Amino acid sequence: MRSWPELLLRGRYLWLFFVALGSTFMVRYALRVEITQDFVKVVPSDDPDYKTYLAFRQEFGEDAGTVVLGINIPSSADSNFWEGIKKLSDTLARLRGVKQVFGVPTAVRVRWNGERFQTEPLNLPSDSLSWARLRQQNPIYLRLLWDTLGRTTLLFIRLDSLVLHTRAKHALIDSIEHLSNQWATSQSVEIHFAGVPYLRHYVAQLLPHELWIFICASLGLTVVVLLIYFRSWYAAVFPVVLLGLSALWTVGIIGLYGFKLTLLTALLPPVIIILGIPPSIYMLSDYHRLYVAKGNKVAAIQEMLRHLGVVTFMINANTAFGFLTLYLTNVVPLQEFGLVAFWGTMVTYILTILLLPSFFMLLPEPKERHLRHLTNRWIVRLVRWVGQVVEQRKIWIYGLTALLFVIGGIGVVRLRAVSYMADDLPSDAQFLQDQRFFERYYGGMMPFEIVIEAKQAQGLRRLRTIRALSALQDSLSKYPEFARSLSLADLLKAGRQAFWGGAPQAYALPQPEELPVLLRAMRKQEVDFFLLGSLVDTSYQRTRITTFVKDIGSADMPRLLREVQKDIQATFGEEAESIRITGTTLIFLKAIDYLIDNLVWSLVATFLLVALQMFILYGSVRIMLISICVNLLPLFLVAGLMGYMGMPIKPSTALIYEMAFGIVVDSAIHFLSSYQWYYRRHPIPARAAIVSIHHTGALIAYTSFVLLIGFGIFIFSSFGGTRALGILTAISLGIGFFSNIFLMPALLISLRQSDEGVVKRVLRQVKQRG
Repeated sequence: MRSWPELLLRGRYLWLFFVALGSTFMVRYALRVEITQDFVKVVPSDDPDYKTYLAFRQEFGEDAGTVVLGINIPSSADSNFWEGIKKLSDTLARLRGVKQVFGVPTAVRVRWNGERFQTEPLNLPSDSLSWARLRQQNPIYLRLLWDTLGRTTLLFIRLDSLVLHTRAKHALIDSIEHLSNQWATSQSVEIHFAGVPYLRHYVAQLLPHELWIFICASLGLTVVVLLIYFRSWYAAVFPVVLLGLSALWTVGIIGLYGFKLTLLTALLPPVIIILGIPPSIYMLSDYHRLYVAKGNKVAAIQEMLRHLGVVTFMINANTAFGFLTLYLTNVVPLQEFGLVAFWGTMVTYILTILLLPSFFMLLPEPKERHLRHLTNRWIVRLVRWVGQVVEQRKIWIYGLTALLFVIGGIGVVRLRAVSYMADDLPSDAQFLQDQRFFERYYGGMMPFEIVIEAKQAQGLRRLRTIRALSALQDSLSKYPEFARSLSLADLLKAGRQAFWGGAPQAYALPQPEELPVLLRAMRKQEVDFFLLGSLVDTSYQRTRITTFVKDIGSADMPRLLREVQKDIQATFGEEAESIRITGTTLIFLKAIDYLIDNLVWSLVATFLLVALQMFILYGSVRIMLISICVNLLPLFLVAGLMGYMGMPIKPSTALIYEMAFGIVVDSAIHFLSSYQWYYRRHPIPARAAIVSIHHTGALIAYTSFVLLIGFGIFIFSSFGGTRALGILTAISLGIGFFSNIFLMPALLISLRQSDEGVVKRVLRQVKQRG
C-alpha cells in the first residue's frame, strides 16, 4: 500500500488542476467583496445603550451624518468674502447627496407678525461692524455658527442617509473637499474639516492605501531575504506565489460568506501571508537537508512530507483554532474575523501541502549553490553557541528570564486601556490639526446626545421642564470638553426674542404667561431651520439636548459621563430615570470596550486551547506548562514595554497578542516535535535537547529573522495601529526566539522531562496490570 506522501506526489497534476479551478472560483467571489460603509456593529443588539441609540436614530435621525467646515474670517472681510461663502454654500447644496447646508448664508432670523412666526434670511455682513451687529442680534447662533470673538464661522453640510451608508459618500466628500479648498485658495483663507463622516472617509481612504504599500514592501523584502539565503529564484518566488493564492482564497471566503470588508477583515490577507511564510521555509530547508542526505529528489520530498506534514498541520490547526475562539465572542466583527481567519489558515495549509511538493517535483534538482545555506558558517556558529549556552550556562538563561519578567511586570502596572475616535492617525495628520482648530474655538465635534422623555404626551410643554432643560445646558457649558448645546429651550428663547421685536436682551426663557403663546405658534418647520434636524417629537413627549464633545478617549469619557449623570440627577430629580445619554460617540467608545474585553477573553481561550493541544500531543502536564510559560514570556514583556512606551491597549494592539502568540507557539511545536523524535531514539533529555537545537535552531532563527523583516517594515508607517503592529510583533519574535531556543531546552534538561508524560505512563501501567 502506498504511503500518503507517495500518493500526494503521484497526483500532483490533479492537485494543480483542482487548485487552479478553485482559485478561478474564488476570484469570482473575491471580486464581489465590498468595503462596508456603515458604522461597524460591535455592541450587541440587546445592549440597553444600543437600543436607546437605535430608538434615538429612529426618532430624531442620524446624529453622525454631518460634515463640518470651519473657516477663518480675515480681519478685512467684506461683502465679497461673505458672498463667496454664500456661493460656496449654494454650490455644495447642489451636490447630489447633500441634504442641507447650514451656515450664515442659509441661517434665518425669526420674526413675529402678531399671530405666528415667520422666518427671513440673515443679512450678510459687509464689514466688521455689520458682522459684530449680526452676532449681537442673533445670540441663538453663538458658538454654533461663529465663535465667541467672531474670528471663525462654520458650515454644516448634512448628507443624505442613503448616500451616507454607500460607497458614493467617498466621491461626495471628495467633491466637498475639492470645492471647499478651491474656494479657500481663491479667498486666501484657511479652511478646516470635521465630522464623523469626514473622519471615516479620511481613514478609509488613507489607511488601506498605506497598508497595501507596506504589504507589498514586506513581501518584496521577504523575497529578497529568501533569495539571499537560498540563492534560488524558485525558492523565493514560489512561496510568495503560494501565499498570494492563500490571500486570494481568504478574500474569496469573505465573499462566500457574504461579509463586507471592514478594517478588521482587511488585515486578514496580510496576516495570512505572514503566517504562511514559516511553513514554506521549513519545508524548503528540510527538503534541501534531506536531499543532501539521500541524494534523491523524490525520496527527499517524501521524507520531508513525513517529517513536516503532520507538524505543519498541528501548527496551522493551532493557529486556526486560536482564531476560531473569536467566533465564541458576542461581537459580530470579531466573529467574522475569527471565522474567516480559521478557514483562511486551514486553506493555507491545504495549498501548502498540495502545491509546494508539486512545485519541487516540477523543478530541477537543487544545485550546490542552493544548498550552501545548510553549511552557512554564521548559522552554524550561532547554533553551536546556543547549544553551549543551554548546556553550560543555564543559570544565565534563568537569570535573564527572571529579569525580563520583572521588567515586564513593572511595565504591565503602567499599562492602560484607552481608545479615541480618531485613533491611530499620524500625529501630523491634517484631520488632527483640523480637530484642534474646532476644539480651540468650539469645544469639540464628536456627537453627544441627551434624550429626555416625559411621562405623558405634551409633557414637555411645562415651563418647569423647559427650565430644567436650560439648567442642564448651563451645567454642560461648565465642562471644557463640550461644545455649545442646543435644545427646545433655545428655540423658545429665540421665539421670545422674536416676540419682543428681536431685542437681544429678550433672548431668555419665556415667562409662564408667554409659554403657551410661543408653543402654539411654533411649528415643526421652524424647528428644522435651526438644528439640521428635529429637537422634539410631534407629541411633545420626547426631546433632545444635542451637542458635541472633544475626542477625550475611552479612559476619560466614563468620568465625564458620571459628572453629567450627577448633573441630570440634580436637575431633574425623580424624572432623571427617563433621561438617557446616547449618540455615536458613546456607542463607539462602548464598542471599543466590548472589543477589548472580548479580545482578552479570546486570548485566554487561546491559551487554554494551546495548553490542551500540547497535553494531547505530548501527554505531559510538565511539558504543557513549560510550553505555555515559555511562550507567555514574549507577550508579558511586550505588554510591559507597552506600559513603558505609553502604548495603550486598544483593538489594534490587543489583536497583535493573538497573532504574536500563534507565531511563537509555532516555533515551540517545531522544537518539541524534534525533541520528541530524537528522545525516542536517544532517551537522554540533554542530548535530545541539544540535538534538537542543532536541527531546528537554524530554521527557527531564520524564520524569526524573515518574519521580523516582514513585520519590521510596518514600523515606518504613519498610522499608530500599523506601526504598533510592526514594533510589538518584531519584539515578540525576538523574545520568542530566546524563549524557544534558550529557555525551552534549558527547562527540558533541568526538569529531566521526556515525552513520556502522565498519560502515556498511566496507559503503560494499566497494560502491565492487565
